[in-house]
Amino acid sequence: MNEEQLNQEQIEELNNLASLPKEEQQAELQKFLKKLSPEQIEFLKKQQGNGCIFCSITEGKIPSNVIYEDNHVIAVLDINPASRGHTLVIPKKHYAVTALMPDKEAEHLFNIANKISKALFDNLKSEGTNIFVANGVIAGQNVAHAVVHVIPRYKDDGLNFFWAGKKANDKDMGDIKKLLAGKIKIEEEKKIHKIEKKKIDYPEEERIA
Repeated sequence: MNEEQLNQEQIEELNNLASLPKEEQQAELQKFLKKLSPEQIEFLKKQQGNGCIFCSITEGKIPSNVIYEDNHVIAVLDINPASRGHTLVIPKKHYAVTALMPDKEAEHLFNIANKISKALFDNLKSEGTNIFVANGVIAGQNVAHAVVHVIPRYKDDGLNFFWAGKKANDKDMGDIKKLLAGKIKIEEEKKIHKIEKKKIDYPEEERIA
């Protein structure tokens, strides 16, 4: 290993920063940087590019446990898993949230997430899966790069994704319907679909590694 490169322990510590609340990340990053040599800091700047950890993972600059990869997405095991086999499905293009992704790319992202869900059932014998997306800090997103979590579920795993529903107000539901109905547009017509198909030509047979 070159003197400027990070060792495995330092890489893991850097990755762990991504799971911290945003307000804590900067302080912890400063502590982390103080432990590095000037050569390592310079190396890190080059490797991090735009500062997005997920971009560095998709570009192979940060080692990760890859279970699937194609030209458009990469799926890696989460280093702080909610359960055994917790997988992150990450688009290689940088989008802050999934809502900004073109339909075709989002379709492919969730298609791969679904295939990984099947692999977890078949190979890890999970009894269920949660396919989870956090869009925005208020929703629990820690890194401003779209990602789909595929979380295997096992009996007595201690995870809880349930919430107490509140009785909806009829007037409020009517107002929301007026604000949203007709506003959800699928990317237009056959003409645009053909253009997108040329840009993104996904192979028909894609397998989980």
